Amino acid sequence: MLQRASLHVLAVAAALSVGAPTVALADEQAMAPADTTLQGAAEGFALTYDVYTGGLRAIRFDFEVDLTDPGYETRIRLQTSGIVGALFNWSLEASSRGDWDDGEITPEKYRSANVWRSRQRKVAIDYAEDGQRTVTSEPPYGEDDIKRVDPGLIPGAVDPTTAVTALVLTSAIQGDCRPRTAVYDGRRRYDANMEALPPRDLKSSAATPFAGRVEGCRLTFERIAGFKPDRKRLQDLEVAIWLADIGVEPGRVPVRLELSTPWGAGFAHLVRARTVGGALVFGSEDDG
Repeated sequence: MLQRASLHVLAVAAALSVGAPTVALADEQAMAPADTTLQGAAEGFALTYDVYTGGLRAIRFDFEVDLTDPGYETRIRLQTSGIVGALFNWSLEASSRGDWDDGEITPEKYRSANVWRSRQRKVAIDYAEDGQRTVTSEPPYGEDDIKRVDPGLIPGAVDPTTAVTALVLTSAIQGDCRPRTAVYDGRRRYDANMEALPPRDLKSSAATPFAGRVEGCRLTFERIAGFKPDRKRLQDLEVAIWLADIGVEPGRVPVRLELSTPWGAGFAHLVRARTVGGALVFGSEDDG
């Protein structure tokens, strides 16, 4: 029972972080030191979500984007919370930095920090101007892990946090569902694919502060390389992302996520939104 519940929680976390195998689907879970210090910004937003699974609040999800034209800097933090947090102590911190120019995203560096059941992994990806990248991890990835991905499949792919940034900014600025984003996390290559969903109306509740008309995108994943043949869980993850304009720059943001995993459903509700400067524009003050 507990093992199934932990898999459910981590599958939800993986979907929230654009399928990043370093979170829930990796053969070895771990932690890495993330660069989470943001520089000053003129535009951007900080979003906080409460994630529920099995009727319980399971994860707090913080997502912050700093836009310093034409650059971006993103940081993500997921942490188990409530009763689930008492049973399963897991956290992920990740950051990415690079350029955003008219829908094109070019990362410069990525850091992640993942800890699960006292196991840790540090991951860093540094991008060179010629498109090459250097991947380091602690503990080190095995040589077989790295060789699973043909080098020819890597150019054009971005890290998971950059992928999340691209999906959110495409929706916010251009009002579109980004059709395809190629992702490489250092040992696995996969695609994050999106398609539009029909608009709908959401009602508010104690857990869901937002009420109103929303537009939707369906997010699915396609394994490309680096996965073990019997590990198909990534392709079984699906996320319905519901978006609305709540008054943050640069535009509409996710207010509700409905997650389908091999172990059941999960829901993420936007509970708070701030400007990068800290001004509250949606929800209530953090009660801790």
